[in-house]
Amino acid sequence: MTSETKQMVAKRIMREADLVQEEEYDAIVLHGEQISEMDDEAWDHVFTKKEIIFARTSPSQKLEIVKRAQALGHIVGVTGDGVNDAPALKRADLGIAMNVSGSDVSKEAASMILLDDNFVSIVRGIEEGRLIFSNLKKSIRYTLTHAMPEILPQLLLALVPIPLPLPSILILLIDLGFELLAALSYAWDPPETSTGLMKLLPRKPVNQDSIARLRRMEDRELQPRFDFEARSIIPPSRTDRFFHAIRLRFSPAYWRDRLDPNSEVMVDSQVLSWAFLEAGLIETGVCLATFFAVLKTHGVSIHDSHTMQVRGLFKSGSDSHTVSTGTNLDDQQQLEALAQAQSGYFIALIIMQCFNLFACKSKLCVPWGRHMFQNWRNFAGIGLGLLLSLLVIYVPPLATLFQTSPGLNPTVALTIPLAGGFFLLIYATLRHLVLKRANPANYSPNIIGLKMHPTVFNRPNRNF
Repeated sequence: MTSETKQMVAKRIMREADLVQEEEYDAIVLHGEQISEMDDEAWDHVFTKKEIIFARTSPSQKLEIVKRAQALGHIVGVTGDGVNDAPALKRADLGIAMNVSGSDVSKEAASMILLDDNFVSIVRGIEEGRLIFSNLKKSIRYTLTHAMPEILPQLLLALVPIPLPLPSILILLIDLGFELLAALSYAWDPPETSTGLMKLLPRKPVNQDSIARLRRMEDRELQPRFDFEARSIIPPSRTDRFFHAIRLRFSPAYWRDRLDPNSEVMVDSQVLSWAFLEAGLIETGVCLATFFAVLKTHGVSIHDSHTMQVRGLFKSGSDSHTVSTGTNLDDQQQLEALAQAQSGYFIALIIMQCFNLFACKSKLCVPWGRHMFQNWRNFAGIGLGLLLSLLVIYVPPLATLFQTSPGLNPTVALTIPLAGGFFLLIYATLRHLVLKRANPANYSPNIIGLKMHPTVFNRPNRNF
């Protein structure tokens, strides 16, 4: 144990054990004989301690420990190798049997078998699971971001209107071509820090609020009813269970538990804010700027594009139109201008997502530094995606198929997205520094203990 028990504290401060207050010690050791005498309040008290050791327990007491921990909302893992461990292995959220020394009964009851009988492998497995969750969250955050540059052009076409900056076929190419390769590369991302993953709190920590919500939910569970005429207990029917589940989904208690701010979920407010309100809008602005900059090279201003779209131009067989610069554009010139502008929007979105890939890689660190280069597959995904994009634009048969134009001026098409990409990384850096200042425990790469160090808002002395 790393903490002191009640008896240790009493010996250190030279006071009787009965006079030691509950908050003065963080560890407790319970013998099997004590377990059989404990009531509900005693069990709740035991699980408030950081370190608990149950000694000399019987199989029934092991099962009781598992049930009591689960009743408080804990996710319980049990290891065992004997026949007596089977009930606890079966009841646990994750039963782990030993492969070498384990009995057939324990292996049958467990949901996982530890092949090398080495408990260190369990720790490595937990670390790998946390890394998978972290990388999935990064991938989702990255993938959701490009939704705004794909959706907003469709809305602008209907509301303003302006010419369609990104046709549907290019949206499919982005989603099924470039994005697929880039997002999959996150699967090989190493952790940002060597020890940070295992020092983070559980994704849904157990506290007094979560325990209270869990018990309120248990009180609402559908119970069997007693038929007085038949003198028998009738279990709930399938229809009763269905409508009861529907009622629970609309109860405030259910949604308070689902939206608990202390728990971490795959798609949370931070992910949605970055994807739809921050990076998503930045990328949309940069892509639209590129789109109109390419149109401007043909003499078509933003006002001209709106006017031409209202008049139903930008299609084969349409009337010629004189733009504000005095240039007269026939139907083919209009189609070429639009194709080049759409190609510029397409390549701008690809380039912005390349920068966003690195912005989404970092949570505990700023998006600059050595960790950017730890996964070569990120660069392979970006390289293949960019190559695919350039082939689609500058190879004539592919350009015809995907409605792009080889005549796109690369200087105009690359300058704005590259500048926007660096702006996105600078914004991500400033955002990280602000969040770290507000909540250093959640955004610091140097995690101390189990994130129990003070924040900038509750330090007794900030000048240390």
